[in-house]
Amino acid sequence: MKKILLPTDFSKASERAIHYALALFNDTACEFTLLNTYTTTTEPEIAMYVLDGLKVNAEYLMAKFLNELKKFDNEKFHTFKTEYMPVSAASAIEILNQTHNYDLVVLGASGSGNNLLFGSVATDVVRNVSANTLVVPTNSVIAPLKNVVMAVDYNQVSDLKVFDNLKDLLARKDAQLTLLTVLKDHQSADELDGLAKYKYHNYFNDIKVNDYYIKNSDVEKGIKEFLDIHRADMLVMVSRHHSFLDVIFNRSVTRKFAYHPSVPLLSIYDEVAAPFINEAEIVTF
Repeated sequence: MKKILLPTDFSKASERAIHYALALFNDTACEFTLLNTYTTTTEPEIAMYVLDGLKVNAEYLMAKFLNELKKFDNEKFHTFKTEYMPVSAASAIEILNQTHNYDLVVLGASGSGNNLLFGSVATDVVRNVSANTLVVPTNSVIAPLKNVVMAVDYNQVSDLKVFDNLKDLLARKDAQLTLLTVLKDHQSADELDGLAKYKYHNYFNDIKVNDYYIKNSDVEKGIKEFLDIHRADMLVMVSRHHSFLDVIFNRSVTRKFAYHPSVPLLSIYDEVAAPFINEAEIVTF
């Protein structure tokens, strides 16, 4: 049974993400945990009373939301739990994930906002939480998953098993996987690590896989260029957690896509610590 965490603030964005997740796992036994978080900036002397009121309100809204949700999803192999925590969403997700080790966290992204440095809940989770995260734009169409694109730079991952859940999803949906590599102007596909490419293809040997190369000096722009001219139902990227300076200089491509995703973004967490990176040489995911 898959364990899926569904944070919600009862907004249209989170509702859309939850509906998307239920449809994505309509053929799989799942335990869905609905999470609502709440905080207050009230003085400590009265914060306890305010938080109690916020929890009562959250429980009321959750009961209504869950009742409507079960009308949308009546799969007998889907079960639902609820959690309420008086902390930030990213903190709550990290705390719960340490205990429950979720297969996936699914978040909605409204696409609003104009300051990547301060980010959003989605970027906060992608950067700080040790879990695979699916970020779903509000305008995402709930349709069969057929074309999945994974941006690859063939840098070392801790183990190809980090892709186990993705491989399972591709097999269940009979979806095609495109391994997209953004080459710099002076690069050619022949210069890539041939052994790493072989390992990826060998790992996904039961999946329909093809390679695609596009040239662009900017990785983010290269990926967007591909998405503009090819149908993609989902974009997959490996998330390597970076230092605060990486955030200041916006060097994490995954974080940028999580802030304003044009298609559902699956961020796969890898425990490999990112080495020091010269931004002039490489742009990290």
